[in-house]
This record gives sequence, structure tokens and C-alpha cells, in this order.
Amino acid sequence: MDGQPDLNLHVLGELTATRDGAVVDLGGRRQRAVLAALAMQRGQVVTADHLVYCVWGDHTPANASGALQAYVSHLRKRLQPDATARQRDGVIARAGPGYVLRLPPDAVDAWAFEAAVEAAAGQAPGDAVCTLETALRTWRGPAYADYAGEAWAEAEVARLTELRGVARERLLATRLELGEAQLVIGDLEALVKEDPLREERWRLLTLALYRAHRQAAALEALRRARTVLADELGVDPGPALRALEAEVLAQSPDLDGPRAAPTAAPATLVPRPRTPDGLVDRDHEMDLLRTKLDELADGTSGCVLIEGPAGIGKTRLLEELRRLAVAAGTWVRSARCSALEQDFEWGVARQLFGAGVDGVLARDERFAVLRGLCELTTRLAEEAPFVLCVDDVQRCDEASLQFLAYLVRRLEGLPVLVVLAMRTGESHQADDLAELVADETVTVVRPEPLTEQGTAALVTDRLGRGADAFVATCHRMTSGNPLLLRQLLRALADQGIPPDAAHVDTVRAVGSRAVTSLVTLRLRRMPAAVTTVARAVAMLGPMADLRSVADLSQHSEEEVASALDLLARSEILRDGHPLDFVNPLVRDAIHADVPTGERALLVERLNRRLKSASSSADHAGAPRS
Repeated sequence: MDGQPDLNLHVLGELTATRDGAVVDLGGRRQRAVLAALAMQRGQVVTADHLVYCVWGDHTPANASGALQAYVSHLRKRLQPDATARQRDGVIARAGPGYVLRLPPDAVDAWAFEAAVEAAAGQAPGDAVCTLETALRTWRGPAYADYAGEAWAEAEVARLTELRGVARERLLATRLELGEAQLVIGDLEALVKEDPLREERWRLLTLALYRAHRQAAALEALRRARTVLADELGVDPGPALRALEAEVLAQSPDLDGPRAAPTAAPATLVPRPRTPDGLVDRDHEMDLLRTKLDELADGTSGCVLIEGPAGIGKTRLLEELRRLAVAAGTWVRSARCSALEQDFEWGVARQLFGAGVDGVLARDERFAVLRGLCELTTRLAEEAPFVLCVDDVQRCDEASLQFLAYLVRRLEGLPVLVVLAMRTGESHQADDLAELVADETVTVVRPEPLTEQGTAALVTDRLGRGADAFVATCHRMTSGNPLLLRQLLRALADQGIPPDAAHVDTVRAVGSRAVTSLVTLRLRRMPAAVTTVARAVAMLGPMADLRSVADLSQHSEEEVASALDLLARSEILRDGHPLDFVNPLVRDAIHADVPTGERALLVERLNRRLKSASSSADHAGAPRS
């Protein structure tokens, strides 16, 4: 709207507004209810009587009309503080028997979300994934969370909630269409658990399991769906699920995933999808990936290894690469390594090549299998160039890792781009991975922590334009780790914390709670002694050194040194002296996670150590007789 290009209303969560990036104080709950009721009608006139009902319900005060006019006046002043009295009816305008909210379609997140879902239906799959993921990220909680229990808001809240559910289903269906069956199973299981009566979710889950070559699991999903529908509704599955069950049992070719099309004559270039909101400080990495895809289109092979600590954004870069490849018409084969499948031989190879690899893996000798997989890769590349993506390669099963190393040394002349993502600081098959890192033909990418400018961009994206002190605190507390920063900003947004200088002290308290689960999960993957050492370092604070940690944890100095080395490689402790955590939020999270009994024991040991040190100092300083 002319004159108000930077005014935005956020209703997908608690009701908030931003003006020029700064959070607007909208007043009390009743005053904000007026704005919520107007936003729900999307440019339609809302009568004064209906607004009175939304504000006071059945307990209307004597001067409700005057109070309503006061609320409208206050909202106008706060939404347009620089406007004249005559101009202030631009956003909330008087119209006939009531008022109307006049904002551009993209100025209200719910309106923009609805438009994005509609637009995605007519887009190519790669663009649709980008559009839907970006739109879904605008949700910060339940729609109109402040008024979810009000009768006047019930219909609109239900409509938006249903639309969000449809968008999530469409997103996963589109990713399934793009060949990401293995990667969407977990998300679909979560959707089914969230609402087990939606048959479309069961259909997508079954299809994903079948395309991931898990026919028994697909049939089990259909059995679970039948049981739930019978127990909850007393009905049998609908025609879509019944037909799908018959096709699974018959192993119908119609259920197979998409196949790479043979190379055709050059076509009109497809515009690359726009980079989704929230990806910052990654221009160099994205330029490199685009270059590699362009080279692949010309028949040039390559291997890229994205390496870095947990949360630095490796998986996000792989997601962007897949979108770029799909938009350019390039086939992508993806796999994600898992600690649960690390002992399952050839597990990653099966993810990459599906059932077509069974004959090759049946060969007796390891070397014969490696050659067979390489020959299979060559045959597929002769049909069309493709990208081979493997995430969390540090957890790759040994056999598949040998294949990847074997393939990378034989890529020359083969139109295949291999892109691997590896987390540093975890145990892995060092020899094969070390060979990949050292191979001069492999391009190693190590994403850096976000700059303060990048942090400011994410703060603005999630909370509105932040004060310099607020941004600096967010950056310092997370050390520029994108995952920790997003966890922090999500928690701040959920609590409605504005990004101003007055709330700098709140960042640490909220952030510590936000990252505790991430840090403690990483610690639980390590030996118990390592966790004890980490807690001792957290309790000692600036006093921590090798001897004091050994004393407090009651492990030998050799055991503590080994644990400290693992904590440093895992990006929990800084590498070097003095002993310190990579950022304050990690230290706070570990300190808060110490069980009550263990905390009391550590405090007692710490007090004894301090008393002993004080006594020794007094004795050393006493005059000799």
C-alpha cells in the first residue's frame, strides 16, 4: 500500500506487527482483538457490532461504541505514528457500518501464506518445494494463538490450520515426486502421528515406504491405518487406500518412483528457484554449487565435500543443491547416513540405487561389488547426467563408504557430480574419509559461522529489525552457529520477545533453554565419562584445567585428556587453553542438565577443593618460627 510499504502483520502465531522491521506495541488483548477480527475478514468490512462482540463477547459495557472507537484510534496511531490525523484512516478505514483493514496482500503473513500455497499448485516440483517450505516457515505457532479459544475466531483458525496441513502434505508429496522417498519417511510418520485420521497421510507414508524398497513396512502402515480408522470411526479405509493396498501387493509398476529421462536436445533454460528466506552468508558456497551444476550439464564430473561442525548448515546446502538440480532438469539420487544403520552393509548404496542394485550386491567378493556399483553408475550416467548426494557421511556404513571413495577416484569422463556432507568431531572410518579429504580432485567446502551481519538478517527475518546490542548478543551467545541461532530465535519468537536493547538480558535465559536438548542429545551419544568431564568443566567455569577437572570428575588425567579431546572435536569445547565451551549457550545447557544429586556431589567436591587450596595458601604465607 502506498505510504506503508514496511508495515506487516503477523497472525500465524501470536498477533504481532512490525513497522520498518521494528516491533509495534499493539496494546492490550482487547485492543489487539479489533485488529485480529479485521485481519480475519481480509479486506472486507467488519461491522462495529461484530467488533464489539469480538472484544467483549456477551459482556458488552455501556459505552461499547466509544470504547471501540478509542481502540481503533490507538491502533491507527501505533500502526502509523508518522501520519497525520487525516492519513491515519489509511490502514484501518471507516467503511459504512464498520471498519476495514487495508493492507497489501503480502503484508499479512496469513494472506501471503494462502497465496503461496495456491501458487505452488501451478509450479514445477522444484519451485513448488521452495515455495511451500518458505511459506511454512512463516508459522510461529497456532494461527491467532491469542484468540484460539474464542468462538468468533474458531472458523478462521480451523481454516488456516487445515490449509497448513494441506501444505505440509503437498510439500512431502512433491518431494516424493522428486525421488526423495527415503528422506520424507520420518516427516510422514510424524504427520500421521499428529493426525492419524487423515487418509492422505497414510497414503503418502505407504507410497514412500514402498519406493524406499520397504514393502513389508508399507503393508504394515496400511494395516495400522485400517486399525485406527476402525477403532476411531468404525469405518474401513477409503477407495484410495484400498486401491493402493492392491497395487502394493501386486508390486504394480505404477507405484515406482520417477526415473531419469534420457538426455535430449538442449532445452530452454529453467530459471533457478529463488533462495529461500533465512539462508544467509552462503553466497560463496551457493556460487560454487551452481558452478558445479553448470559444469555437470556440460558433461564434467566433480566431487564436493561439505565439512563442518553440527548445525553449521551442511544439510541446508544439500537441500539447496537438490532444488537447483531439479529446477535445471538434472536427476538427483540422495541418501542420508544414520547411526542406526551404520552396521547395515551397503545400506547407503541401497538408498542411492534402490532395488536395481540387489544383483550387484549379491556378488561374493567385495571388489567385485565395488566394480559392479561403478559400472551401474556409469550406465545410469550414460542415460543422463545426475547428482549423487550423501548427507552425514561420517555415519556411512563401511562398505558404502568404500564404494564412494572408489567411485570418486574414477569419475573422470563420467557426467556425475558427487556431493557429500560430513560432520566433524564424530568417529568414522578415518582412512576412507581421509583419502577423500586429501584427494586433490575433491573440492572441500567448510562453511564459516555466520557474521554479525548475517545474524542481523536472521533476527530481522524472525523477529523484526533488531537493535545493534540485541543482534550482537545473539551472535555472541551462539557464536554464529546457524542451528543454535535459529533455535534461539524460535524460542524468542514463541515468547513474543521484541528484538530491542531492553531485552538483551533475556537472550541468554531463553537461549539456554532453547539449545539444551540439542547439546544434551550430542553428549548422550558419547561415553558416560565424557559427559561427566563436560559437566565438571561447566561447574568449574574459568577455574577449569586438566588437574581440577580430573579431581572433580574423579577420572585419571589421561582419561580426562582423552575426553577433552573428544569434546573439542565434537565442537562442544574450544580447542586449546584455557578450557572453555564453544559458546555460552552450550555451557549453560550442560550446566543446567546436571542432575540434582550429581550437582550436589560436584559442588561438595568443588567446595572441598577450594577450602584445600585456601588452606594451602594460608599455610604457605604463615611466618616461620
